Amino acid sequence: MTINQRELKSLLERIDANLTSEQTICLIGSGATILLGQPSRATEDLDVWLNASKIDVPMLKHATEAAGLSFDPKYDFPTLPYVQIVHPGIVQVPGWSAATNTWFGKPSRPLWSGRYLRVTCPPAEVIVASKLVRGNDRDLEDCLWLMTAHGLDAKAVLAAIKKLPEPHKEEASSNLDLLKYLKR
Repeated sequence: MTINQRELKSLLERIDANLTSEQTICLIGSGATILLGQPSRATEDLDVWLNASKIDVPMLKHATEAAGLSFDPKYDFPTLPYVQIVHPGIVQVPGWSAATNTWFGKPSRPLWSGRYLRVTCPPAEVIVASKLVRGNDRDLEDCLWLMTAHGLDAKAVLAAIKKLPEPHKEEASSNLDLLKYLKR
């Protein structure tokens, strides 16, 4: 089952209704692009970048499951949409500074707010750089949409790519070259 923008906002409202204190989740990936307005995009998961989130994991787990979603599945593929807590590792998201609570000096972008739940995302160039590490067809579609809709040029994305750890820089740079070609 996939979630579109209307369903995603409804799910966030249901999660919010089951919280008892403030929680901030920083979405990366397609959940962020959906809330940024990407038309016709859907997803089965919400990727929460732990480093830039302020969450009480047991409370968020309870609220997520009460809203009808799976929470942070580890060993099986859930049949329900799910919230995935993402740690640095396979997924790379450059530029976060816990000391300044910013991405390359820019604050997280607010996407949605409820009574207790606040949803943010990194600046668009950071999402693009992160998606270029994997660079599958869907990621490239998201990147093209983000760059067009948010007026990003390759220079801004390249600055974010340069903050990725090796060997991810090389893969993302190659995919950026492909993206430039596709954009023509």
